[in-house]
Amino acid sequence: MNSSKRRSKRLPRPVERGARSAAGAGLKKPRTEKAETIHSTRGGVAHLLVERVKELSALHRTVRLMQDNVKPVSSVLREIVSLIPPAWQYPEVTEACLTVDGMRFPTAGFRRTAWIQRADFTTPDGRRGKLEVVYRAKRPPESEGPFLAEERDLINSLADSCASYLTRRRAEEELLVAHERLQALSKQSMRLQEQERRQLALDLHDEIGQAFTTLKVNLQAIQRTTDSTRQTASLNDSFMIIDQTVARVRDMALDLRPSMLDDFGLASAVRWYVGKQGERAGIRTEVDSVAIPRGLSPDALVACFRIVQEGVTNILRHAKASRMAVTLRPIKKGVKLVIEDDGIGFSPNEVLRVSGERSHLGLIGIQERIRAFNGQFEISSEKRKGTKLSAMIPFDEAV
Repeated sequence: MNSSKRRSKRLPRPVERGARSAAGAGLKKPRTEKAETIHSTRGGVAHLLVERVKELSALHRTVRLMQDNVKPVSSVLREIVSLIPPAWQYPEVTEACLTVDGMRFPTAGFRRTAWIQRADFTTPDGRRGKLEVVYRAKRPPESEGPFLAEERDLINSLADSCASYLTRRRAEEELLVAHERLQALSKQSMRLQEQERRQLALDLHDEIGQAFTTLKVNLQAIQRTTDSTRQTASLNDSFMIIDQTVARVRDMALDLRPSMLDDFGLASAVRWYVGKQGERAGIRTEVDSVAIPRGLSPDALVACFRIVQEGVTNILRHAKASRMAVTLRPIKKGVKLVIEDDGIGFSPNEVLRVSGERSHLGLIGIQERIRAFNGQFEISSEKRKGTKLSAMIPFDEAV
């Protein structure tokens, strides 16, 4: 009894083991296919993630590079190009090239092939550029030749970033130049102010002071003598000194600010000033100055006169000219001012750069005056062929 019970308990075990074995044999193949499918899917997702990480890394590093305001623009652009090949699907055959402003930044093995991806860009100030990515060898087709759709988005983003970076750096450079110019002009203004004060002090002391001293001597002589002839001579000499002193005081006042600018207008003031300076320097002058209708503010009128002053002064100091001509005419939008000479000329690009040389600051001062009124400035010059300076000051709508 006990033995039969033991057998009944033992008999099912081989069957169960066989059943499990058969069931296990039947289920083995489906589990393997499912595992392969899962493995394949995971592998594809991992590949896509790796590609996206590469693209994001390239964008992140590009942004970091573009934040450097000290490194030269050319160095930054060259480093950006070096980040491109590792970001594409087949870095081992990828080359890139960035072209902008006539400058070209290729990777070492760049050459144009049949497998190329390109993005063009234009900066707000009109500079054109292009970013090119090539494969040196054929690769399987994707959404754009052998290139992924995400790679099209990436190259477009990089091109847009380059345009923004170039625009920002140009604005920063212009701001720095403007700041340096203002500093140079401020120093020049202080120097000129001190020179004018020194010259005024010398004129008052040497000319006006001596004139009054001579007048005092003459009056004392008249007081001491009873000789009518000597009195008459002293009086005549005193009258002459008074006339000369009055003329000198008038010239000093006109040099500081011509009263005819307020009394007779800009055209008359320009004719008087150019003629007077040409006569002093002994060179021929031509003035075509037409009365300006209402439309310029008082500040703009003074600016126009100061531009003529500075332009004529530059000619007399540096041009070694035998002739100068000034034209002042109203046009539809404002006042056109042209100052010409037949002197030795110069290189405008060199002169208009910020420099410590005082001779350069005259033209920079003219340029800044024009810019203050949103005007237009143009200068052309050739060595030994003279110089032509043109300016346009727009009418003030509020006048």
